[in-house]
Amino acid sequence: MVCSLLVTLFALVLPGVFGVDEIAFSAGLAHHEYLQASQKVIYDTIFVNVGGAYDSATGIFTCPTPGLYMFQFHALSHSSSNMWLELHHNYAYVTSIWGHIDQDYAAASNSVILRLAKNDQVYIMTADKTDLYGATSEVYGTFSGYLISAVNEDFPAVG
Repeated sequence: MVCSLLVTLFALVLPGVFGVDEIAFSAGLAHHEYLQASQKVIYDTIFVNVGGAYDSATGIFTCPTPGLYMFQFHALSHSSSNMWLELHHNYAYVTSIWGHIDQDYAAASNSVILRLAKNDQVYIMTADKTDLYGATSEVYGTFSGYLISAVNEDFPAVG
């Protein structure tokens, strides 16, 4: 009892020392997915979800700790198909990837560092009809993110 009370006390005074600020996730698309415009991509295979901030039922990362976060996303289109994905912070567009190659698969990726407030959301959404390639033994589409540094000052939320 005393030990757990001390750990809790130290965690409040020294965030990060006892895993309080350890936040990282990586999820992949292990199946073929054809999506219409403005649909969230739900990555179904969880490689890691330290801190539990990525929801595999919705495809949304919800920020538990304010700070600077790195996000990366990668995708592969089906042969001769379009792929157009966007990363959104709350409801605001941040960055995108696009690909199409006739008679072949197209790959694309992007990354960004964002400053997030508690409860901000980050997710991947289609910008147009998108045909993503994936299989249990061939996971080419991924969405990953992690906390670089906690920020203890208040700042306005985006979106």
